[in-house]
This record gives sequence, structure tokens and C-alpha cells, in this order.
Amino acid sequence: MDQYIKGALVANAATLGFHWIYDSDYLEKLSKEQNLLFNKQMKKHFDRATPSYYVYPHAKIGSSTTQGMMLKWLYKEMKSNPTISKNDYEDLIYNYIKPGGSYEGYIETYGKRLILQRLIKDLNLTMDEQPLSDDHLVGFIPYLVCKELNINRDKAWELASAFTTLEDYKYFYQMFDYIFKHIKTKPLSDVLSEAIQFAPKSYQEKLTQAIKMDDTKSFIRDYAGTACHLPQSIPLIYHMLYRSRSYEEIIDWNAKLGGASSDRGLILGAVMAQISPIPEDWIKMTKI
Repeated sequence: MDQYIKGALVANAATLGFHWIYDSDYLEKLSKEQNLLFNKQMKKHFDRATPSYYVYPHAKIGSSTTQGMMLKWLYKEMKSNPTISKNDYEDLIYNYIKPGGSYEGYIETYGKRLILQRLIKDLNLTMDEQPLSDDHLVGFIPYLVCKELNINRDKAWELASAFTTLEDYKYFYQMFDYIFKHIKTKPLSDVLSEAIQFAPKSYQEKLTQAIKMDDTKSFIRDYAGTACHLPQSIPLIYHMLYRSRSYEEIIDWNAKLGGASSDRGLILGAVMAQISPIPEDWIKMTKI
């Protein structure tokens, strides 16, 4: 997992202590008093910050979010079975998160829908199926695993379709393929500029502004956001990558911006690890 997944998981774990605090002013102020990286979630911070969602109270330092855990589970499975199907992927996740499963952390909406669909089927209930329309960064979990194992992105999309029918992911896979292909031979700023052409048409103006605008708060307000939904997360990830020069710098900045910082970190960490070393002490603190 050295090429992509290690960078992703370390970044994911680094900001879990303040993941889903959407008060960047509070986090910026707090960062002057303490290091925001590799902390346990403390209710007092979530109570003081508005809005915030305190959903990982039992997570230890170095733990991962739900999406980080899914990355670990899928990577382990695909190392031994690279031909895993969409149904296999659904089974894999369901067996971890179902009632009585081994996973004890927070379950996001797409996971709850999977559980609901399975229970409807198992109980022979006559209920309408829930639409597969998820637009969170979870759609990049199969992509990162396939990159690590040198598997075609078509397989990533097959697996991602367990949770979504949103074809924007396919364009983003192509965009990030271009970035990963050229990131070690060209300046990152040039690669990001060139890669915009592969993004969905509806995102190209946002990504262009991500490069042009230096005022991060204004950019977030007008073109992005700090949640995990693609229209918010991908433009912000682009904005941050364009302005960062090291793995440490971007992960520290990510923590201060707040919101879905740990899940953004999966992409930020995977990209920046290609051109900047991951601190060894951070690797040791991460439960990989």
C-alpha cells in the first residue's frame, strides 16, 4: 500500500480528531493553542464549534473514518481477489457494518441504505428500492484501491456503482489518472491546470476558479464547501493541491479548514504522497 493507500490513510487518521467540525474560525483559533493533528475527538470541541457532528467518540488516535475503513477492507480483499464483483463489494461492506458486524463506528447514509436494502430482501418486504445516487467521496474508495493494485479504472467504476449511478465519478477518475501520470515529471500546478479538461463539464469552471482564486474563504463560499459531497469537496481539494508544496503542509491546512477533513484527506494524501514524503512519526501513529 505504499504508493497511494498509505498516504491516504495517514491523512485520513491525522485529522479525525476534528473531522466534521464545520467552524473553520474555531479551528484556526484552536490551532494557535495546540496541534490539530492526531487527536482523539473531544466532545468539548464539538460543543464549542458550530455546526459540528460528534460521531466518533470512541475512535483512538490513528483510527480511520468509515471511508478509511472501507479503503482498508477493500484493499485487503482485492489483493487476494482482484476480480471482485459489485455484489462481492456490497457483501464485503455489509458483513462489516450490518447489525452484529465487527465494525462499531459511525455508519453514513450510503451504508445505512445498503443495510436497509439487504434487510428488505432478506425479510421479503414489499418496499421500493432506494435510489443509488450517492455523491460522497466514498466513490473514490474503489478508485484508490485499483490505482494501488494497477487495475483498470473500469473496475473502480463497477464497484463504485454499488452506491451510485452518478457518472461524474468516471470523469474524475480520468482526471486523477492524468494527475497521477504526470505529477512526478511536471510541476503540480501545471498538471492540475491541464487535468481540468477531463473533469465533468459542470465542474470545469469551479476547478478553474480553484486555481485562480487565492482567497480560500471566498472560494469556499462561492465555488465549493467543506462537506464530503463532490460539488463541495473536489473543488476544495483542487484549490488546496494547487497551493501546497508538501504532505505536511496540506494535511495541516486541511485540519484547519474543517468539515469532512478526514475524508478529503484520502484524496489529498494519496496525491501529495507522490511528490512529498510522509512523516515517519505520522505513519507510526496510524493504524494501518
